Amino acid sequence: MAPRLIVGCGYVGSQVARKWLQIGEPVFAITRSNDRAAQLSQLGIKPIVWDWLNGRLPILAETLQNLEQPINAFATILIAVSHASQPDIPYAETHTRGLDNLDRLLKSEGWHQMVGNETKWIYLSTTGVFGAATPGDWVTEESKVSPERPGSIAAWAGEQWIASHIPGNQRISLRPVGIYGPGRVPRWQSIRDQVPLQVDPESYLNLIHVEDLATSIVKVSSTSMKSSLYCISDGEPVRRRDYYEFIAKLGGWPPPVFEAVKPKEPGEASLRSDGNKRVRNHRLQTELGMEWDFPSYREGLTALLGERRDRIQDDS
Repeated sequence: MAPRLIVGCGYVGSQVARKWLQIGEPVFAITRSNDRAAQLSQLGIKPIVWDWLNGRLPILAETLQNLEQPINAFATILIAVSHASQPDIPYAETHTRGLDNLDRLLKSEGWHQMVGNETKWIYLSTTGVFGAATPGDWVTEESKVSPERPGSIAAWAGEQWIASHIPGNQRISLRPVGIYGPGRVPRWQSIRDQVPLQVDPESYLNLIHVEDLATSIVKVSSTSMKSSLYCISDGEPVRRRDYYEFIAKLGGWPPPVFEAVKPKEPGEASLRSDGNKRVRNHRLQTELGMEWDFPSYREGLTALLGERRDRIQDDS
C-alpha cells in the first residue's frame, strides 16, 4: 500500500485526505494538537502529533503501530501548513524552518525508508506571492513574484526551499487563489447586516472552491505533470461588486454597502482585500484537463448559500 502524508491537515488538507481515503489510500497527517489528532483519527487518518517548528522527532514505530497491513514509502507528501505568521520567527522562515525539520525527520532512523525516488512532494503556496499587480492585470506562473504580506513571504520562501531541496521530477508547487467552501464564505454576515465593506467594488476576486482544489491536488499527486508550478483558479475572476451582490441576491438581502477604502499609511502592509489581479489557470487546464464541480462563484455560492445560509460560519 502506498500511503500519503499530509503536513498541516486543516481546511484543505482534510478535504484531500477524505478523497484519498475514499479510493483506499492510507493517509497519515502531522498535526500540532492532540485534540486535532483525535479528530483526524475518527476520520480514519493516522495522526502524527508533532510541531514542525520545534519538539522531538516522532518515532516511526509509534506511528505505524496497529496498522492492519504493511505499507510502502509515501507516494505523496503534501505540505498544506497555514502561512500565518509565528511569534518571534521572521516571515521568511515560518515555513523554511519547518521544512528543514521535516527534512531532518524524514532522513532520521526508520523514517528514511518512508521516502523514495517515487515520492512526490506537493507544496501548497498562494497566488499572494505575486504581490500587488497593476489593476486588472492577468498573471500566470511566469509573472513577476513580489510578495508583500507575511503569509506570502513565507510561501515564496517555502517554494524556494522545495525547489532547492527536492528533485525536479518529484516536486510541484501549487498557487491557489482565494479558497472558499463550507464554513468559508467571507463577508456574508456583513452583507446580511448591511455593514459597510471597505473594499474597492470594481477590483477583482479570484476564487477556487475547496472541493475543486482538493480534487486538483489528488489528480496532480497521481499524474505525471510537465511543469513543477501551477496556479489553481476556477478561471473566472469576478469583480467584488458582482460577487457581493450575488450573495445578497441569494440571501434575499439588500444590496451590499461599500465604503471608501482608507489610504494606507507609509509602510503599512497590504491586505488580501487589496488585491486586484486576474489569475489564469491555462497551464493547469491544458495539462490536467480539470473539470470543476464549481466552475464559477455562481455555482459555488448557490450550493453553499441557496438552502443553508444560516448554518455557514462567518470567516470575514
